[in-house]
Amino acid sequence: MADENQLWRPDGPLADEGGGPNSGGRERTDGVEHRDRQQLFDALAETSQLLTGDENLVHTLQRIAERARQLTGAEFAALSTFDDAGVLERFIYVGIPDRLARKIGSPPVGRGLLGILARHHRPIRLDDLANHEAYTGWPEGHPDMAAFLGVPIRAGSRTIGSLYMTRMRGAPSFTARDEFAATVLAMQVALSVSTVIAHERRGRVTLLEERVRIAHDLHDGTIQSLYALGLEQDAYLQRPDLPDDVREILETSVDRINALIGDIRQYIAMLEAEVPHAEPDLARDIPFVIKQMVTPGIDTVVNITAPALQEFSSREVEDLLFITREALSNSVRHGHPTKIAVDVRQTPLETALTIQDNGAGFDPANVKAGLGTTTMHTRAERLGADLAVIGIPGMGTTVRVAIPRFREEPGDDE
Repeated sequence: MADENQLWRPDGPLADEGGGPNSGGRERTDGVEHRDRQQLFDALAETSQLLTGDENLVHTLQRIAERARQLTGAEFAALSTFDDAGVLERFIYVGIPDRLARKIGSPPVGRGLLGILARHHRPIRLDDLANHEAYTGWPEGHPDMAAFLGVPIRAGSRTIGSLYMTRMRGAPSFTARDEFAATVLAMQVALSVSTVIAHERRGRVTLLEERVRIAHDLHDGTIQSLYALGLEQDAYLQRPDLPDDVREILETSVDRINALIGDIRQYIAMLEAEVPHAEPDLARDIPFVIKQMVTPGIDTVVNITAPALQEFSSREVEDLLFITREALSNSVRHGHPTKIAVDVRQTPLETALTIQDNGAGFDPANVKAGLGTTTMHTRAERLGADLAVIGIPGMGTTVRVAIPRFREEPGDDE
């Protein structure tokens, strides 16, 4: 275990080179002090480079968490962000293999020590977190961590996030040097974290405003125009001298216009649907959407076991929630099921969202894609995902969207 009096440096403590109890009475030289300061400056500069030029919240948080693990020699590290009420919004971790993360299941929700740090102003360093009064135990399959270091990330007078570093039971405890390194990191990244959080929240507000604008445009413009066209064709149908073949064409046209108006109205209802004002979160919002869209008397089952949900941006979560709403709406309106299951799970290569019912199903040869289904495909394309809509007459319908875990970012090939 490293001596507490050893000098801190980014990749661990330096060998004691004088000036401490183990120095044999030798005084530290100016060269050693200069090298110590230079190492700290180099670490600050390296961290600054990691934070440059990326406004994506998830990417920024992942890099910071990995940096915390490097600087403190932790086996596992994580970073959380909190909303204005101190509720955990995001939890980004590094060090836990995907296979183990899938076994553990959903990320924490902010109880125990994580909740305390949301209200704490100072670091918490523990030899064994299991001895802390706020310890609530591990879920099945979770590594048995003992040494713990938690450092709040503060902007102004508010804690906007926290860094967490842990080591397995039996590993050395964190030192004061580790705490100092993590504290400096937390102070250094506070501005970047608060900036990307504000950027994403502004994007969220803009997205909600855009949804309202589109809904109004569809209602006041598109629907009214279609309604006028339908009335005009209806008027022609009243003429007694109208040939039978023309009458048949007009009747079909009016039916299609009415169906399209119904589709648009359903789309408007989804755009205007109440959504939580907090950061979009699939684990929280899918049950919320089910409550909105599924009528009483239909049994619902929700299974969300995808720790990779943290990899999605707010816009991507919005797209997945829209696909969920549309699939549920189609199921309830057309399938008349008695049971609907919504499942989110992860493999090493993809995260899959599946909505399945036991309703009437459909024959693809006899069903034309409506506006909602077309929009689902558009959203899936924007996600870089594969969308499958499978109907079996008399046995139900399955909608599955599979998003690759590792997607190329724009500009990766440049």
